[in-house]
Amino acid sequence: MSVAVHAVLDAAGDLASLRQRVARLDDSGVAGVLAPDHLFFALGGDRASSYRPDDPFVVLSAVAALSTRLSVGTLVANVGIDHPALVLRHFAQLAALIGGDRVIAGIGAGWNTEEFDGLGIDMPAHAARLARLDEACQLARQWFDAGTADVDGTHVVARSLPMAPAAPTPPKLLLGGGSDRFLELAGRHADIVDLNGSSRRRPLGRTMPVRDDRARRRSTTFDDLTAAAARISDVAASAGRARPAFSIVVEVGAQPSDCPYVLGGDVAAQRDQLAERAERLDLTMVAAPEAAAAALVS
Repeated sequence: MSVAVHAVLDAAGDLASLRQRVARLDDSGVAGVLAPDHLFFALGGDRASSYRPDDPFVVLSAVAALSTRLSVGTLVANVGIDHPALVLRHFAQLAALIGGDRVIAGIGAGWNTEEFDGLGIDMPAHAARLARLDEACQLARQWFDAGTADVDGTHVVARSLPMAPAAPTPPKLLLGGGSDRFLELAGRHADIVDLNGSSRRRPLGRTMPVRDDRARRRSTTFDDLTAAAARISDVAASAGRARPAFSIVVEVGAQPSDCPYVLGGDVAAQRDQLAERAERLDLTMVAAPEAAAAALVS
């Protein structure tokens, strides 16, 4: 299969457990592992009993040390809270340790209202968050391409800022989203674009964004993603850049569906659907739940 399957990690557990899981993924032919970046998901309920994912950079560092082959990356790290340099520095460090060809620097604008509130921060409007992401991408692009950055933005400032540590081979910049504004900045900056649900199908509200995101993804069509990919390609060409690689995140084990993100039926059927989606959307990479990723490439 030409498309590279990446496993989206479950909770890391202890080091012994993680070592065994990394060995299984390594042996399976999975191309790499990806970790989400969230503080918690309460879904409007009691935050004390909320779902609290792992710190992605600590876990990915452990994975990188346990494997000499697997790529590691985030899907995606939130640059809407800290100065983006403090997030991008983690990717630079990983690249310095294991080589940038194994590091996927996935960054995003942030969308979980509860996390912003938990930190005492008012989550900006979507336009402002994308403007900040654009400036963060300018910083990332300059850092990864030249080693230093000068950004004089409304949200992000960098003054002759050297990348620390320096990485001989830089990470690959991954962006994920589906709005029209996002498609333009992805075309100008990204090495990899995760084609997410089209915002034309359903807006992502602030009250229940996880629910809204799932509904939006389920209503997104192949035509939506083909149009998004074409727009990104046009913007990249206008900017004098190579077209980014394309990726999607899939659900596995649901009923068979014509939704691009859903793989259903038995394992053989899922593999066939994955191959069909990869060809139809010209995908280079696919992210799948850890429990299912190995079976898709075995």
